[in-house]
Amino acid sequence: MYEYIKGELVEATPANAVVDCGGVGYYIHISVNNFSKIASQNQVMLYIPQMGREDAPLLFGFFS
Repeated sequence: MYEYIKGELVEATPANAVVDCGGVGYYIHISVNNFSKIASQNQVMLYIPQMGREDAPLLFGFFS
């Protein structure tokens, strides 16, 4: 599993972020609180806890 994803913030909305890490764009679900912390940044690092369902691997990101 992932510990964190660090890279260029390509897109951010209050519900999700797309982070380009090594040429791969990761779609990460985030909260409004985390959105307010990363919205103005070019480079971000989001911690990714082990979550998700068996039928739908989802990434949830947290600023700290």
